[in-house]
Amino acid sequence: MQLLLPFLSVVLLAILLACVTIAYLGTTRARNQQEENLRRVVGTLTEAPFPLTDWVLRKMSGLSGAEFVVLDDANRIQGSTLRLGAEEGASLTRLPGEDRLENLAARAVVTLSGRTYLGGRVAVSRRGSGRPGSLVVLYPEDQWGRVAREAAYPALFSGAIAAVAVMLLTTVLARRFVRPIQQLGNQTAAIASGQFRPVDVGRRDDEIRDLAVSINQMTEKLSRYEDEVRRSERLRTLGQLGAGMAHQLRNAATGARMAIELHQRDCPAGQGEESLGVAMRQLRLMESYLQRFLGLGRGRPTPHQPLSLAGLLEDVVALVRPACVHARIELQWQKCAEPLEVLGDREALEQLLVNLTLNAIEAASRQGEVSPQVIVELVRKPCNRVLLCVGDSGPGPAAETRDRLFEPFVTDKPDGTGLGLYVARQVAEAHQGAIGWRREKGLTWFEVELPLVAGASA
Repeated sequence: MQLLLPFLSVVLLAILLACVTIAYLGTTRARNQQEENLRRVVGTLTEAPFPLTDWVLRKMSGLSGAEFVVLDDANRIQGSTLRLGAEEGASLTRLPGEDRLENLAARAVVTLSGRTYLGGRVAVSRRGSGRPGSLVVLYPEDQWGRVAREAAYPALFSGAIAAVAVMLLTTVLARRFVRPIQQLGNQTAAIASGQFRPVDVGRRDDEIRDLAVSINQMTEKLSRYEDEVRRSERLRTLGQLGAGMAHQLRNAATGARMAIELHQRDCPAGQGEESLGVAMRQLRLMESYLQRFLGLGRGRPTPHQPLSLAGLLEDVVALVRPACVHARIELQWQKCAEPLEVLGDREALEQLLVNLTLNAIEAASRQGEVSPQVIVELVRKPCNRVLLCVGDSGPGPAAETRDRLFEPFVTDKPDGTGLGLYVARQVAEAHQGAIGWRREKGLTWFEVELPLVAGASA
């Protein structure tokens, strides 16, 4: 309302000035017309060739609204539209004589029979048979004021209606504009305090709506920026903590790997055991994971070279098969006869596939089925692209996290960190690919789409 008050004041002042001006001009015009009419009547009477009898004076009084008294040269009353006493008649003789009636408002005030008149005396020519000396003109003062009021009232009444209409319109505008502006002000204050909630735009289509849309866009961007800043801070904190732990963990992994190598050298009979080979590969992966963990959010480039996807998947299946056997989960993998190659970092892609497969094994084991299963597939797609698919018979992601699975620190596991799928997305995007998931026929599928090496066999 504070915004509209100055405009309302200006409009009301303009209406007031206009009404006063119109009323003044109307009053002046009405009085001028009345004076002009009275002058004409007085001119007719003073120059009349006929006697100014009472009947003639009454007729002229009806035309002009004035009262007339005719005096002879001795100031005796010869005709009148009023019944006057001797003293009242004598008071008329004291009025100054003039040749013509001018400026009725400046006339002398005369009181006759309890009524106040504006009076003047005009000389009469001697062409009439009655030979009168002067004509006294008496115009009722209340009638003179009524003429002014009747001329001013329409303008003042119209101004009052216009003022009321303006105030009503201002009230409507206040409800339409001021309240939404106040809501937007409260919303911006909430945004400043860190509450990034969008404001209701409503059905309106005006500048207020455009402002609300802009504020909502700003709110969305600020909310996104805040999430990114928090994510970056958490990643940086995680990297700082990991930097302190990396040295000790790497030494432990190196020591374990050296111990296994010494055992294999001292016990040659056990070198062919699959479990020892898996342990060695897991330790090497641990070292690689530690290095990549420390590089989270730094965007370090990785060397890419042609890789056989079939061979990569065979190594991953061999690596996770002991976990499937331990959890009594059926692992389905059918070798692909078609040589499909991608250009990429073997360790990064292996880490991605191992992560997806271990997640699938964990999800399938939570289902409690009689025969849980994990499926690994390699599917050729048009436009020289390929899908790496990992499916499981588990329950699928939780409803509260399924739309944010690939964001950092988002997980539905009690002991999870929420970084596995985030790292998988980073790896896929670093290879000009994409990662997604779907739920189909009781199975949850995670799919990594990658471009094939140019010239790969169809």
